[in-house]
Amino acid sequence: MTYVLDINNLQIDVTKDGQTHNVVKDVSLTIKKQQIYGIVGESGSGKSLTALSIMGLLASPPLHISKGEIVFEEQQLLEKSAREMRKVRGKDISMIFQEPMTALDPLFTIEDQLMEALRFHTKLSKKEMKKACIDIVDRVGIPRPAEVVKEYPHQLSGGMRQRIMIAIAMLCNPKLLLADEPTTALDVTIQAQILDLMKELKDDFDTSILMITHDLGVIAETCERVAVMYAGEIVEESDVVSIFHSPKHPYTQGLLKSMVSGDRGDELYSIPGKVPSVENMPAGCRFATRCPHVMDICHDHTPDVKEVAQDHTCQCWLYQEELVHNG
Repeated sequence: MTYVLDINNLQIDVTKDGQTHNVVKDVSLTIKKQQIYGIVGESGSGKSLTALSIMGLLASPPLHISKGEIVFEEQQLLEKSAREMRKVRGKDISMIFQEPMTALDPLFTIEDQLMEALRFHTKLSKKEMKKACIDIVDRVGIPRPAEVVKEYPHQLSGGMRQRIMIAIAMLCNPKLLLADEPTTALDVTIQAQILDLMKELKDDFDTSILMITHDLGVIAETCERVAVMYAGEIVEESDVVSIFHSPKHPYTQGLLKSMVSGDRGDELYSIPGKVPSVENMPAGCRFATRCPHVMDICHDHTPDVKEVAQDHTCQCWLYQEELVHNG
């Protein structure tokens, strides 16, 4: 088996004011062993919900998975009980959450928060756990690890708190690490250090990583494959080089145009409009209301996912029209 995670046709719905709305639709992706796989898209695209569903941490109600499969190392995660998922979570699959200041408990020392995972998932003695905490803090590049573990989150800088979040996630040597916006609110230098650290840990721990971000720069720096997500759907998926050099979906093209270029004075491009709310999801292609290439069919019918190049898929009527004409 070469893959560590296989998601098939995942659908997540939300119940609001007595009505059920779809927020993640038919998401399918496969992450290979020791691969860094990225999901990129604007806020509200369903990236974090997809990650939380893998962890079994969706707020239910109002959210619930209405169909699909999440297969982790041949285990059907959606068939596991809450108790069984607690054994997987933090040990085999770990997650780095957004905002380390709020994810870390301000009332407990770093050591307390590291030891919580070790107490639950290992049979180490207290002395061995303390050593493991110092070792992992040292491993993620924090100086004075024996002193830092005795400190509280507010005593650490933003970059150090993010490293502690990574240390907690890597403590039990997980096979899959979910990183949800791991560099948000960090300055550029610290961001680069964190991304380098995650690549090192992937190699040292043989861990696969699902990188969730709105930042295409992070994707370019770290990922091998990437799924572009919009309004709960994966609209394009390919290797990173193809996404950057030959983007097919108009949304992907818009995201790339929105990146800051080196030319000063150029007006920064922004995709017109905004991601639709769950209550006002378009009937056909969900990007139709913002697309510069919109056709009549886009408003009424959802395009299928088609392979537009080798290992490169796209969900867009533009290419399906071309396929019809060329065929």
